[in-house]
Amino acid sequence: MRGKWLLISGSVIALGCAAGAISLLRRESSKPASAAAPAVARIYDLSLPGKIQAQHVVPIGAGSGTIDAFLVDVGQDVSEGELLAHISNQGRESARDEAARILQNAQEKVNSIESRIVAARLEASRSRADASRSRDQLEHAEKAYQRQQMLHREGATPRLAYEKSERELDAARSESTSLDELARQADGRIAELVHELESAKRALDDRTAEFETATTRSAGAEVRSPVSGVVVARHGEPGKMVGPEEAKDLFEIAVDLSRLVVVIQPDPAALKRIHPGQDALIFIADLPGAIPGTVKDAAANEATVEFISPSAVIRPGMTAQIRLKLE
Repeated sequence: MRGKWLLISGSVIALGCAAGAISLLRRESSKPASAAAPAVARIYDLSLPGKIQAQHVVPIGAGSGTIDAFLVDVGQDVSEGELLAHISNQGRESARDEAARILQNAQEKVNSIESRIVAARLEASRSRADASRSRDQLEHAEKAYQRQQMLHREGATPRLAYEKSERELDAARSESTSLDELARQADGRIAELVHELESAKRALDDRTAEFETATTRSAGAEVRSPVSGVVVARHGEPGKMVGPEEAKDLFEIAVDLSRLVVVIQPDPAALKRIHPGQDALIFIADLPGAIPGTVKDAAANEATVEFISPSAVIRPGMTAQIRLKLE
């Protein structure tokens, strides 16, 4: 009897397990297909060549004229103040020569007035000395006349002696007056020359400024670098004229060569998957390993990757290979 009940119980349990399994299978089969395992994103590698360029470039301008000679080539290192080219401009050189001639005339006029002042001061000094001597003689003649006048009143001297002293006094007075006037005129002449010298010096300052301006303009014939760096571009040809527009950036000099960029030209489909801030790897021939970089911008038909140069041998104009991961 007990065995019968055990058999019935086992059968019930087996039926229950089978029903549960069937129910679970039905629920699993009713789930949507989207609940399947997630798809793996596809990764595309892009590898393109590009030219290395400097991020900071200084344009070097010059005056218009004829290029006589270039003294540096593209790719050459230059230092601040180094002579880059000779440019001639006949008009500016003629203006400088004329300004130099006018300046020389102004300087000669100043020199002449200064010489006249020296001579006038010597003459004035002699005139004052003569006037002083004449006053002493006048004082002596006045004393002699007064003595003769007193003696003449007392009848103690001849009339001729009295009249002679009177004539000598008149002559001394006339001479003293004349010499005093000459001394006064000499001093006045000095004052006039000093005023003339001040005007001539002001004119000399003006002519000097004009000459310096003309020299500065003609100095366009000597183009010098205001910075130290590498020549990355040069415009014009020796023997040819350059106008004002072309002369604005006769040279381009790259500075701060630690910060460089590589410009690449992906196809339109790849360009759409490139964005600023994206990581990149830069490979340069003959240099081991990869240099990390970052996409600076991507527009039109090109992208720019910036990087910090780890070596001084990396120069603008070199070719690099850029690798990017496109998602």
